[in-house]
Amino acid sequence: MCVYGQGLVRKLLEEFQDHLKGFAVWLPMMRNDSLERAEAEAAPFEGLPVVHVWDAEHQVGNLFAKTLRLKSTAWDFYFLYPPGATWDDDEPPQPAFWMHQLPAASGADRDLVLYPTRFLQELFRLFGDGVEPKRTSREDLGLQLHWEGLANMTRERAEYTLEHVHEAFEASKTVRRI
Repeated sequence: MCVYGQGLVRKLLEEFQDHLKGFAVWLPMMRNDSLERAEAEAAPFEGLPVVHVWDAEHQVGNLFAKTLRLKSTAWDFYFLYPPGATWDDDEPPQPAFWMHQLPAASGADRDLVLYPTRFLQELFRLFGDGVEPKRTSREDLGLQLHWEGLANMTRERAEYTLEHVHEAFEASKTVRRI
């Protein structure tokens, strides 16, 4: 998860922790990615309803790539599932909605690049009117999520360029699919 997406997801879980559960899969896709780095990146989520998993061999990332019909390992993706969704087969279930932050060469739909307001609209559509944010109005939450993502980036100092993302994508095309 990139630092922008990490800030956004953390804010969503804070606002909706009575309704949402998170599952974060950390993969070594960029040069500095490691188990230790994933543990450090997971630390700000302490106390929130999220399970963190280290996927050193890209097994989960490749399963989701297959489910989403991507050209490479799935990473930096954000999924919404309806309440009660389960993973009962060899492959993960198709999400009700998803967004991402990958280059076009990944095969991911360009209309689904992470946009906080659209993600929120889909969350509210999926969960209905009974779900309300704890501290922010529905109308302002999209902007608040965007600010949180940007603030997270400035705290972390963005260390990757689009060139780094393309390098990681090219490397992931050589990973064996399972």
